[in-house]
Amino acid sequence: MRENSIFIILVLLAVAVSGCAFNAKIIDKSDVYNMPMIQGAPKIILADLNDNRADKKTVGQISALVLTSQTAISAVLTNRIATRLRDDGFNVQKVNLSKSMDRSEMLEALKSNSGRAFLSGGLDNFFIASFDAVMEKAKGTVTFYIKAFDKDGNVTFDKNYSAYAENWIGLTGQSGAEKLIEQSIQASIDELFKDQDFRNLLEKIKKQ
Repeated sequence: MRENSIFIILVLLAVAVSGCAFNAKIIDKSDVYNMPMIQGAPKIILADLNDNRADKKTVGQISALVLTSQTAISAVLTNRIATRLRDDGFNVQKVNLSKSMDRSEMLEALKSNSGRAFLSGGLDNFFIASFDAVMEKAKGTVTFYIKAFDKDGNVTFDKNYSAYAENWIGLTGQSGAEKLIEQSIQASIDELFKDQDFRNLLEKIKKQ
């Protein structure tokens, strides 16, 4: 037991002194937009959530280990939302807007792609953190908002969400941190899709 404690202390000291950063492996699910169309299903057009964070690359820090994402985490969240919409029976397509929430571009995207609704929003916070990954659970926090528009460009939905996740990383390092990132992403999607207001929006889109 004493030898194990000494080993843990030495590992933590080494990390604290040197410090390091790595790109976390995150599955972005971008292949959802290449799936065959569901016959007769309504199509929702999406744009990546606007990343409002000051540091758009960093997604967390475990002790001295800084975590970054090669794929924009706002795009990952958007793709996960699209994947869940697809599971719920919608066709999905993503477009790039030159300006965030530009009404004229939204209307053009809806018209040219036969969209029934347009969905986007913003990411205000995405961060996992632990000062001592051995002694305490690392925690992930996500805050974001979702906005939806009808095919006339009118706002039909606008709501803020917060999601949380925890994972005991211990000495698992990179893999434990990546697991918590995945848990934080999933917690965000679950928070959105369990919201009755959002569910009502989806039902309304299906009935249009």
